Amino acid sequence: MASEKSVRIKDIADRLGLSMMSVSVALRGMPGVSEKTRKAVKACAAKLGYRPDPALSALADYRRRVRPTMSFAQLAFVTDYPVKDDPFWGYTNEFLYGAQKRGQEYGYNVVPFWLREGGMTRKQASSVLFNRGIKGLLIAPLPVEDGHLDDLTWKYFAAVAIGPSMASPQLDHAVFDHHHATQTVLRQLHERGYRRIGFLILRRRSTRVHHMPLDAYLGHQYRHEEDRRIEPYLPEALTAEGFWRWFDDQKPDVIVTDAPQDIPRLLAQRGLKSPLDVGLVCVSGQANELEGVSAIIQDLKAIGAAAMDRLHTNLLRHAYGPPQHAHGSHIRGHWQEGMTLKK
Repeated sequence: MASEKSVRIKDIADRLGLSMMSVSVALRGMPGVSEKTRKAVKACAAKLGYRPDPALSALADYRRRVRPTMSFAQLAFVTDYPVKDDPFWGYTNEFLYGAQKRGQEYGYNVVPFWLREGGMTRKQASSVLFNRGIKGLLIAPLPVEDGHLDDLTWKYFAAVAIGPSMASPQLDHAVFDHHHATQTVLRQLHERGYRRIGFLILRRRSTRVHHMPLDAYLGHQYRHEEDRRIEPYLPEALTAEGFWRWFDDQKPDVIVTDAPQDIPRLLAQRGLKSPLDVGLVCVSGQANELEGVSAIIQDLKAIGAAAMDRLHTNLLRHAYGPPQHAHGSHIRGHWQEGMTLKK
C-alpha cells in the first residue's frame, strides 16, 4: 500500500479504474459522479490513507477564482414569504446579490426559489429542487421569528440560513453581528460624554434578532453606576403618549434605536432636535435609509457572500442535511458618523 505522504489522486483513480477528474469531483463532493462512485472513491481514499495537500487546494481555489468555470451548478436562494416578491422583503435582494456574486467565483448560479409557488407543499418543493439538480440551498430570512422548515427533505441538500430567524432545523448560518454593533455604539457614546443612554426598539424587532442588542445594552448598564441606568423601552407599537411617558420618566440624553426615522418626528413635538437637545443613533441599518444619521451600517451583500462561502464549504464536504453542531458566521457592520450625535 502506498505511504500516507505519497498517495495521489492518480493512485485512487488507477485502483478503481476511474479518471482522475472523476476522483477529484467525488472527493470534493461536487455534482458529476454517481453516489455509488462517490462512496467507492472515499472508501478507497480512506484505505490508502489519502490526505489532500492544503497548498494545492489553495492553489486550485485561487485558479477557480481568477479563471472561473463557465459551467455553473445551480443553487437556490429559498424564500417563504406569504406573497411572492413582496416589497416589504425587498431588502433581502441584497443578500441574494451578494451570494450570486460570490457564487460566480466558485462556479455556481444562484437562482431565487419561492417555496409557496403554485401552492406547493414542502415535500413537493423538495422534489422540484432535487429534480432540478439543486443540491445547495441558501435560506432567506423567514417571515416570522423562530421560523420552522422541518418538513423540507433536508437529506437532499447542503444548506445555510441567512439571518437569525430560522429556529428549526438548526443550520449553519450567516448573520449580522448585532451584539458587536451595539457594543460599538455604546463605546462611541461613552467616549463622547453621554451618560444617560436610552434604548428604544420595538419588541417584535428585538425578538426577531433574539434580543442581542438588548443583551449588550443591559450588560453595559450593569457595568456602570446605578444612577446612570435607564430602563429600556420595548413597546409593541411606538406612540407619542408611550414615548413621552418613558422619556419624561427616564430623561435620556441620547437614544439608541432601530427606528431613527420616527424619533425626530416625536422630538419635534416639543421643539427638540438632535444632537443639540438629545443625541440619536441607529444600532443597525442600511446606508440608503440613514443619510445623515449616526449609525452602524449593515452590509447585506457581505452577509450573503459569507453564507455562500459556508455553503460552498459544505458542498465540498458533501455535508447534506442539518449539521450536528451548527456553525455561525457573524458579520460586523461599520460606523457611519452622521450628524445626530455631538462630536
